Amino acid sequence: MQRTLFLVVLMGQCSFSTCSLYQYHFIRENKTWYEAQTYCRETYTDLATVSDMTDMRRLCSSTQNQDEAWIGLHSYPGRENRNWHWSLPGLEFNDSDTRWGSGEPNDGGGSLENCVVTYPHLWNDYNCLNMCASLCYNGTNKNTTFHYINTTMTWPQAQRYCRQHYTDLVSGLDQLDDPTLASYRYVWIGLFRDTWRWSDGSNSSFRNWESLGDLVDGQSNKTCATVLNTAGTWSYDYCDTQKPLYCYEAPKKKYVVRVKLAADPSVNMTDPAVTETMLKQMEAAFRDKGLSVKLSWRKLPDKLNTTKEEPEQGCAP
Repeated sequence: MQRTLFLVVLMGQCSFSTCSLYQYHFIRENKTWYEAQTYCRETYTDLATVSDMTDMRRLCSSTQNQDEAWIGLHSYPGRENRNWHWSLPGLEFNDSDTRWGSGEPNDGGGSLENCVVTYPHLWNDYNCLNMCASLCYNGTNKNTTFHYINTTMTWPQAQRYCRQHYTDLVSGLDQLDDPTLASYRYVWIGLFRDTWRWSDGSNSSFRNWESLGDLVDGQSNKTCATVLNTAGTWSYDYCDTQKPLYCYEAPKKKYVVRVKLAADPSVNMTDPAVTETMLKQMEAAFRDKGLSVKLSWRKLPDKLNTTKEEPEQGCAP
């Protein structure tokens, strides 16, 4: 199967052998979260946004800091402020495209139910600290895409397990509607909701909480997020507490490149999880060449498919 797609390549300034997507900056000055936000917006772009574990490792490598430091994540407590997200980075949740069971989601029993089990095909919101089996997605193995994990865990534990051993919890309708998953009941999937928003307005759903109870919080007055240590795990604190901070600087250049992709006929090239995995693999290939870039797909008007192909633009000294 062949498909032509337009690839958006974000690059920073180039210097001989390397290009950077954007830079994280550690500021060893104690500020409240709001002071930190103002400082980062005036000096760089904004408080740090983190999109995946690659970003998290880059942020942590920007300093040998052992102290807790602010990032650009802020909570707006209250049940009405919760939004649903897919665990798999880059996959957006669509409210009009769901599989909720009758009366769901309902915060059953009066408790916050911010995570989801499938039973099967239909979804049920569930307390994140309940113990359930889980479904993992493996984006790097074509032979075994889905893995049933019989060991019962909380949702945060299941997410951490899937990310450590595979890619992530099963996410998105294209994955969940796979017929091989039809027999599994009351197992964790990669759908959760929380009250957290990024300072720069990013829709990144990536979370890396240290505590297993963070997804059931939602009502705390500690509404600003921090990176705890060089391991990159997160916590939160009162926003008027003074701490060091992480800013980020936006990319300098953007390239749109048309690429033709060929795949085995059995591969669903319209599956967001498949195209997201392809992006990660291409980003890894760039990194192997000493280049740090951020890739994304762009759907352009059909008439552009008939235009003459332009040579690919890359990173030059």
